[in-house]
Amino acid sequence: MKNAKGFTLLEVLVVLSASLLLLSIGSIIHTNILQNYQKEQFFRLFQSDLLHMQQITFIKREMLYLTIQPDQHNYIIRRAGTGKTIVKRDIPNNWHIQLVTLSMPISYTYSGTIKNPGMFTIKTDDSQYDVYFPFGKGRNYVVEY
Repeated sequence: MKNAKGFTLLEVLVVLSASLLLLSIGSIIHTNILQNYQKEQFFRLFQSDLLHMQQITFIKREMLYLTIQPDQHNYIIRRAGTGKTIVKRDIPNNWHIQLVTLSMPISYTYSGTIKNPGMFTIKTDDSQYDVYFPFGKGRNYVVEY
């Protein structure tokens, strides 16, 4: 009989199982990294938009309003008077937003203080964030649960 070269069925199954396991672990890690990056990027951009609003109101004496629309999963920054949209940002569809004590729209006085302090909650698939807008000139802050 000739010496047959090749792999046995058992060897092929072991290699395929190991490959499938590594791919599964890699995709889970990739998904978690992507979700964490998405959260960090959203909050960084949101705080940057709020700071920009506060600076424009303080320096240029131009009133701006930020409206969070939980049902439409976005927030919009508009100019007072004309209502012209300056910024419209989407919020991920799997996030649930609840306006707890914060009334819309968010705006700042000419001295840089928030007009209607309060808080709202964002619930993601794996965590919850409370976003606070305190009295005074301090900016908002985020608490993760």
